Amino acid sequence: MRKKWITCLMALLLVCGSIPAQAAAPELASQSACVMDADTGEILYEKNAQQELPMASVTKTMTALVVLEHGDLTATTTATAEALATVDLDSTRVGFEAGEQLTIDELMYCMLVYSANDAANILAAAVGGSVDQFVAMMNEKAEELGCTHTHFVNPNGLDADGHYTCAQDLAVIARAVNQYPEFTKYSGATSYTLPADNVIQAGWEIYTKVDMLDKSKQTYDARVYAAKTGWTTKAHNTFVACAKTADGSNVIVTLLNCPVKNGIFTETTALLNYVEAQYPKLTVTADSYQEQAKDAAKQAGIQLDTDALEDFTIRLPKGLTAENLTYTCDAEQNVMQVSVAEESREAYQKETGRDGTQPLLLIPVQLKQGVTKSKQTAEQASEPQNSGLTQQLTAALEGLPTPVRDIVLAAAVVIGAIVLLLVLLFLLGLYRRIKKRGQMEQPIKK
Repeated sequence: MRKKWITCLMALLLVCGSIPAQAAAPELASQSACVMDADTGEILYEKNAQQELPMASVTKTMTALVVLEHGDLTATTTATAEALATVDLDSTRVGFEAGEQLTIDELMYCMLVYSANDAANILAAAVGGSVDQFVAMMNEKAEELGCTHTHFVNPNGLDADGHYTCAQDLAVIARAVNQYPEFTKYSGATSYTLPADNVIQAGWEIYTKVDMLDKSKQTYDARVYAAKTGWTTKAHNTFVACAKTADGSNVIVTLLNCPVKNGIFTETTALLNYVEAQYPKLTVTADSYQEQAKDAAKQAGIQLDTDALEDFTIRLPKGLTAENLTYTCDAEQNVMQVSVAEESREAYQKETGRDGTQPLLLIPVQLKQGVTKSKQTAEQASEPQNSGLTQQLTAALEGLPTPVRDIVLAAAVVIGAIVLLLVLLFLLGLYRRIKKRGQMEQPIKK
């Protein structure tokens, strides 16, 4: 009997061991964090992700984005005293001098590998005409990207009043700049040797501050292929990392106000592990959501071309499936929003830190016959609410000039009203005659 109990206990332990435990999200020392699927824009995890905080040198991700959009990497520029004047001499810098001639490519390496503040200012003056004009371009780009909790005062990230971002906006900026292969080239390099110029001799070597990129460091993580660190006394440690997970997805991790330097690296690895373990990719076929899409379109007053619907891929916490999704249509933008169904939001929030009301994905949709909601609304507002008969008449008169058509329609409405009035008068007269006849046929009481 005792042997049977032991055998049963061992079997139970084996069964329990084969059931994967639902891993909890890692505890973070960072005040704010965001994890984004860069391929879709889906937010996978957040912690105070919309809290406005100082950003330090991760500012340079936006500086790089504006340079890549508007600058010529092969062009040569000259460092000016005006550009260098606002760089704190005690901050991270290469030590460029006024009059030194450098290419934009060289300056980008210095800014993104070594985090040189003087390189950031020289780039800003070269691309924007002045540092102030470049900062205005940075803020315009942030607005264009939909970053509502971000404002720049300088291109380097040194502490300044009114210079802030949030983890979610930072992820949006990182996703935008990550579209440029050159960003990976610069921010993924572990070192760079400056060539000779009109001031220095060749051989000046700089090294990355991102230990996750360096195989010799304990915090090395092969999944991270591009990253940018930041630190100031006000912002503490900040970080942006672009990584490729085991399933080939591009994931962005952003951290703000981390009290420990290596914490930005260990917490990034922990978040990547968490996403890989708990957020499997889910492919939702067009057939499986077609009816829900049609209902959503009907609610929005539009008609979808359901033949144009396509499969889409999304990441959901383990335990949630396509059955936990809901769909709404934005008629003005011609997109369908994929969100967590209301009854599933509590479970979703427990895993992700998000309340589930935000759209997970925005999917472009095609309308039948290319008619948009705004066009339908405009047509309905400009035309009278016609009966079915009048609508048929309108279709029959389609080829006539508008004034003639309007006159005919107006006449038809008047004639219809007269006919209706005559019918009502006839019915009223008939009713009176029937009533009178009834009274005459009643027997006289004695």
